[in-house]
Amino acid sequence: MSETTTESLAASIIVCSYNRCDDLRACLASLPWERLEAAGVEVIVVEDGCTDGTVAMVRSEYPQAKLLSGEPNQGPSHCRNRGAAEARGQLLLFLDDDAMVEPGWLDAMLAADDGRTLLGGRILDLDGQREQGGPAYSTFIGKRLPCAPEKATVGATANLGVPRAAFEAIGGFDLDLPYYFEDSDLCIRARKAGYGFRYVVDAAVRHKGSEIKRGEAIRMQEHNSTYAMLKSYRANWGTLVAFALLNALWMAARLIGWGLRGRFGDCRRLVTGWWTAHARFAASRR
Repeated sequence: MSETTTESLAASIIVCSYNRCDDLRACLASLPWERLEAAGVEVIVVEDGCTDGTVAMVRSEYPQAKLLSGEPNQGPSHCRNRGAAEARGQLLLFLDDDAMVEPGWLDAMLAADDGRTLLGGRILDLDGQREQGGPAYSTFIGKRLPCAPEKATVGATANLGVPRAAFEAIGGFDLDLPYYFEDSDLCIRARKAGYGFRYVVDAAVRHKGSEIKRGEAIRMQEHNSTYAMLKSYRANWGTLVAFALLNALWMAARLIGWGLRGRFGDCRRLVTGWWTAHARFAASRR
């Protein structure tokens, strides 16, 4: 792609990857390369300390992409911030490396961009037959609940558009959350800063991953979501107490349900994540 100024680029597609060379290849292959230059769109690949040939694959098969490499593994939040810092587009389009865009994805995202609204695209299973989660809004305690498309407030970085102005205003992804809940946290902070959110049903990707958390992911999700919301409410003691009480009630209800189904290991992971989040928050206030 020819060199242009920052202002002349409509968007930057940012894909971060860690040791998923084949998935990344499929992701990049799905992009509408024949249209990108005319649409004023660049592609940035950030490799997160890969050791599986990812760097060589991108350089040989997709030299038109801007490759950022050479740093040790630090997690998706750091990599996305790094990609955004190098981006020249006014809309930052984040994709997971195991997501493949459907026809019309780019046009739908560009058409929906107004410079003031975060854009959550549709995420389908790999076979394209089932929606992963669908539109969702974030509750007071930070939990995602399904909703009508027009009521959506949070999206996933498997398919998320963020205006550069919003990204810079809130400082990008929170490095305290290297992965899990970092996307919901970004959307929550952007809304608090006055930016909107829109679910873009026509901007679809097929995603190899799953929205269902299992095993150690349960602990990390609970730790990060609880810690992020504690940080969000720390300036208001009454709100902070209300969050702590309601979040504890939600966790108790979940523990009862999981316990009745024999998911005792997951119960332990949930409690561990909740406890370590509160301990971390308490330590940060000393």
